[in-house]
Amino acid sequence: MPESVMDSSELGLQEWPAEEALDRFLSELEFHKALRRPEHETIQLAQALKRITSRSVSAAMDSPHYYSAAIDGLLVRSAETFTATRDNPVELSITSGSAFVEMGAPVPEGFDAVVPLSELEATNRGTVCLTRPSNPWRNVRPAGEDVAQNEVVISKDHKIQPVDMGALAAAGVETLDVYQQPVVAILSLGNHLVPAGSKPQVGQMIDSNSLTLSGLVQELGAIARVQTIAPERLEQAGHSLKEAAQNADLVLVVAGPSHGTELVSRLVSDLGERILHGVALNPCQSLVLGVVAAKPVIGLPFHPVGVFAGFESFARPVLEQMLGPSLSQDDLPRVQATLAVPFKRKYSGSEEFVRVKMGWVDERLVAVPEVGGASTLMSLVRASGLFRVNSDVEELPARTNVSVRMLSPQRALHNNVLVLGTHDICFDLLRSLMRTSFPDLTLHTAATGGMKGLQAIKAGLCHAAAIHLFDEETGEYNVPFLTSLPEPMVLMNLCSRDLGLIVAPGNPLKIEGLGDLGRPELRFINRQKGSGTRVLLDWHLRRLGLDPEKVGGFPREVKTHMAVAAAVSSQAVDCGPGISTAARTLRLDFVPCVKERLDLLIPKRFFARYPVAGLVQVVRSSRFKNEAPQHLSDYDFSQTGQVLWESST
Repeated sequence: MPESVMDSSELGLQEWPAEEALDRFLSELEFHKALRRPEHETIQLAQALKRITSRSVSAAMDSPHYYSAAIDGLLVRSAETFTATRDNPVELSITSGSAFVEMGAPVPEGFDAVVPLSELEATNRGTVCLTRPSNPWRNVRPAGEDVAQNEVVISKDHKIQPVDMGALAAAGVETLDVYQQPVVAILSLGNHLVPAGSKPQVGQMIDSNSLTLSGLVQELGAIARVQTIAPERLEQAGHSLKEAAQNADLVLVVAGPSHGTELVSRLVSDLGERILHGVALNPCQSLVLGVVAAKPVIGLPFHPVGVFAGFESFARPVLEQMLGPSLSQDDLPRVQATLAVPFKRKYSGSEEFVRVKMGWVDERLVAVPEVGGASTLMSLVRASGLFRVNSDVEELPARTNVSVRMLSPQRALHNNVLVLGTHDICFDLLRSLMRTSFPDLTLHTAATGGMKGLQAIKAGLCHAAAIHLFDEETGEYNVPFLTSLPEPMVLMNLCSRDLGLIVAPGNPLKIEGLGDLGRPELRFINRQKGSGTRVLLDWHLRRLGLDPEKVGGFPREVKTHMAVAAAVSSQAVDCGPGISTAARTLRLDFVPCVKERLDLLIPKRFFARYPVAGLVQVVRSSRFKNEAPQHLSDYDFSQTGQVLWESST
């Protein structure tokens, strides 16, 4: 068999339940003695942060190591103060300057108490009067009060934190025994991959996955060693994998874009033992688990979201076993959040990692599921966290509580502005300008469709709703839909834009308007039900007397204008409804059909309250109004920032 050709039937891709796959993997690693904890080493205290102790650490001396004053005051012998009262004070001489001490100063032998300065009354005879008695060792820290010599300060299997280092230093500890850090080899396969920092040529891709994995590994306290990229060929890739396994405690192999994990599966089978290939966990179903040279090997898919999900589900538990009980999945930063919109899984029968954007709306932490495939690296960058959906769950309704694994600092969630509803490219410019004007704020938008955005704002699940809902009876936008509002709200204009049909470059099929959608040869792609674009399109088709069932591909739906443009660009369809900027972005043509208005619906109580006030200020800024037309020349910004309607109750 030529080494560049893989027989997938021979490799047997399966779909093990994720939990069962992990249990089997860990069990096999135990059998192969591939989960040994690292040896221990002795290090200086200054290098101990985040290291894990392999032995308990005892105090080398008392802390404090001498009797000391706990406050500023006067050294006394307690027996001399026992009779002191306000009516019958005790007078003590202070002719010696050493009688007064500062906090932390030694308490000389013979003295056993320190009287606070506030309790002293000076006389003109070089004495002070005490009006209350002092018990023995009052305001005196005895030697060893904090920790006594030979007392255990830090136990075995403890991850050293900054406060631990301070306590150990105070106890006279200079060195301690810790486990050596596990070494994780990261090997990427690909004929056209280049390392990060290189300038890729046409047809080449930057290996971003290695840096993602390196950061995850180091975050856990292990050492990441990024290997030289290996081509997707059996001999060269096999040599690289074998070398990595000989010099590391765990090997992570990122499959190449050509052969995927089939090549990794073949390599592991040839060099060691392949335990399984395929798990029921989206987006890393093709994951490979095995052992080479008595070292765990995990083969990850090429797409970055699959890489992250595979690491969290399989590499992290392996490293936890190596690092010991001090590191637990329970230690991961997790929060409880409420789904703002329903989540419906794309893949049935398998578990799934779902990316979410989050923010605090009043006293509730709200999560919005992120759209985007496993290859969209920025969906991870922009996500606040992830939650996991079990294989037996098909759909989660809005207001469901989910446990989210945080990807960004929790404190940042209070400065996230959640805008749900209609998607528009001008949000990218707003997001950039907000970062400039308000560096602590982040604008999170989610393309849920205008109607779902309206439902979310009514339910208190977002800060603002972006809507362009067309009312067929009145011919008006948005206002006719603003009934039964739970609280006073403001409708502020964002922009007006052309809605039309996105078509291939040069418009080869000569599409002139919505009436052409009845042509039987056209392949159409639609926007989702409930979106403003879909409502407007349906209305105009009815006006034209065009039966949707006669539009080829009408039931096929996507959630954003860019998704429509991408479908046209890939030649999967001939046209779809969208806006001109989406067409221009992918160098497509655009046939304008109708004008539509996009507004922001904001509760009045948020309108002037930070952080929403920051968004309002940027929308109304001269910079946005000046820069937006340069990027969006066919948009109308004449009403931008104006309040077009507000509720009285």
